[in-house]
Amino acid sequence: MTNIDLKNMIKKHEGFRDHVYKDTQGFLTSGYGHAFLEGSFISRQIADILFEQDFSRAEQNYNIFCARYKLFLNPARRAALIDMLFNLGLSKLSKFKKFIAALQNNDYKTASSEMLDSLWAEQVKGRAKELSRIMSKGSTEPGA
Repeated sequence: MTNIDLKNMIKKHEGFRDHVYKDTQGFLTSGYGHAFLEGSFISRQIADILFEQDFSRAEQNYNIFCARYKLFLNPARRAALIDMLFNLGLSKLSKFKKFIAALQNNDYKTASSEMLDSLWAEQVKGRAKELSRIMSKGSTEPGA
């Protein structure tokens, strides 16, 4: 049996799943039976591929979010919102009601405050401070 045949047999036995699920032993698994165990190795190449897919999803969610709430943001604020969407996802960010209302009113100082007044900000600390500053100032430049 060649390696190609062996790989095909294993793929057939494992099956392909494009989402993470718990296998029969309760381990988080995806792809062709790749288990994500504590201490598992992931190459930079695979991490970069996953990042690009996740980034693309965050950009798609940005478009959905802005269409849903009728938002028009400058490039810096767009960047801050995509960063939040990358981290939180669309469903969690959609729960930031006061933040969304402030964005809809172009009240970026309040939006910035609402970002910091959240469990998310406590969890991500410096990230929230940086994104809040960008949202408030409308610029990614540190001194702006």
